[in-house]
Amino acid sequence: MNRTAMSCILFDVAAILVFMSPTFLMLLRRTFLPRFITFEKNIHAHKVASYTMLFWSIIHMGIYYRRYVNESKPHLSKGKMVPGTPLRVNLIEKMTGWTGLVLLLSFFLLVTTSIKPIRQRLFEVFYFIHHLFILCTVFLFIHGGNKRAYKYLIGPIALYCMDRLYRNLRTAFAKSPIRAVIQHPSGVFEIQLDKKIIGHRPGQYVKLYCPSVSLLQWHPITISSAPEEELLTLHIRLAGGWTTCLAQRLGCSFESDARKSTVQKVVALSGRLKALTFGRCCYSAAARDIAPAPLLDIPYHPLRHDPTTVPMYSQAGGSSSYISIDMVAKGGSTAMRGSLALGDDDGKLKPTVSVVGSRLEDIAESSTSAQMESGDVVIKMGAELPVFFIDGPYSGPAEHFFEYEVGVLIAAGIGVTPAAAVLRSVYFKWLQGREQLPSKKVYVFWVYRDIDTIEWFKDLLIALEEEGLGSIVEVRTYFTGQIPESCTPQLAPAEDRFGKQVIATSIGTKSYIGRPVFGDVFESIGALHPDTRVGTFLCGPKPMVRKVRREAHKWDARLRKSSNTTMDFHSEVF
Repeated sequence: MNRTAMSCILFDVAAILVFMSPTFLMLLRRTFLPRFITFEKNIHAHKVASYTMLFWSIIHMGIYYRRYVNESKPHLSKGKMVPGTPLRVNLIEKMTGWTGLVLLLSFFLLVTTSIKPIRQRLFEVFYFIHHLFILCTVFLFIHGGNKRAYKYLIGPIALYCMDRLYRNLRTAFAKSPIRAVIQHPSGVFEIQLDKKIIGHRPGQYVKLYCPSVSLLQWHPITISSAPEEELLTLHIRLAGGWTTCLAQRLGCSFESDARKSTVQKVVALSGRLKALTFGRCCYSAAARDIAPAPLLDIPYHPLRHDPTTVPMYSQAGGSSSYISIDMVAKGGSTAMRGSLALGDDDGKLKPTVSVVGSRLEDIAESSTSAQMESGDVVIKMGAELPVFFIDGPYSGPAEHFFEYEVGVLIAAGIGVTPAAAVLRSVYFKWLQGREQLPSKKVYVFWVYRDIDTIEWFKDLLIALEEEGLGSIVEVRTYFTGQIPESCTPQLAPAEDRFGKQVIATSIGTKSYIGRPVFGDVFESIGALHPDTRVGTFLCGPKPMVRKVRREAHKWDARLRKSSNTTMDFHSEVF
């Protein structure tokens, strides 16, 4: 029994090392194996292996101690003891005894500090304790002269070391300057960075490291931009000490209760002139006056506007226009539909460049247009921004979205980020030509509880509507919070099976009141798409995942029989 327990411990340690080799697992996900193995549960498998490792360690230690405690005569221990020798010699002072105690204590600390409340509140403790696995691995080899450790662990250790070395080298060259920071309502902020990763897919995530915030912490953040975009976009919700410190470091100013924050504004911009596709900064220019002027909370988005325009907004004579990249204001000026006349005595237009900040300040004049085109002039707004390091991309469930003819995206709150990445990719593929879209139909169900949450991806939702993607993409949002006094609920059409009441959102769309009935959702989709392979992708809290998974599996079994429709379910928990 004791040998069996030791073999189980070694097998669990080997499994843990494999589960913590994400690059290797990502390669496996690109083979035929995902049809039979759910690779998206590697973190869960890692936890299960850890719990069983601790369980078998306790069993192994108990058997070992019981053997000696029950021995009333020391000579029963096969000549290794003589009469009168204290038991502590075998239990503690011998290498087998004290290494076993160290291993058991280390396993216990590794498991207990990984419990969610402890991990979230004391991340540094969790981080340091987890590096005990190096000590544990060494002790497993010397514990009792354990030759079986070589058979179980040499391969997984080599795999983990190669995976870790590759990730460290990749990260060393992934220093990503920030190009824009946007504060959104309901405690969310958006970061746009230079894209230093290659070949990512919608639904994947990266690990983010900001040394000026924490020297230890790497945090997984889902990519919310499409692979077709030039910049890497991350939406981050305030959910603890690290995210709060990061938001403050970037210049965001949320209320004490971040969920009640309704402000949407550009906090910082940084980049060269010809890289202004990140621009979302707008200026108020009432009655022909542009400088000085405060920032407006009107985002500029490259999905909806010409990316060659400077993100400066002008109102003159009741009309609005974006300013062309080759002319910006100096002093005071007049808006002229695409260019600005300088406030000089000669009244001539000159190619000047201005700081993008809370006030318009002239910083330089370009002597030639060639200098501007070369990108030598830097546009900057806000405080000095920190530099991020990015490790990834890593696989996520939604990266397999385009493998299905029909896709269903379900999200709760900030879990909409993988769905947003997929929708952005759908948008760009549509612009390239409908034949570029592998999926015939996309359904989106987004559940949120704060009325201003929809502002996070307002530009994306409006862009999808403006481009006429209604025949391909159907977006349904569900509001579960307290209805504001300014909103009046209305009855949904009788034939609408997705909700009974709706309210108008700030972007002019309708949002259902309450949660979707996923049984009706899957039944309707199955009826509309017979003989079809449907992929369902959910990102949300555990209770929601359990409920939707149960409904998806139930309707998968029914639809296979009634209409030959298969419904595969993929999920991730935040």
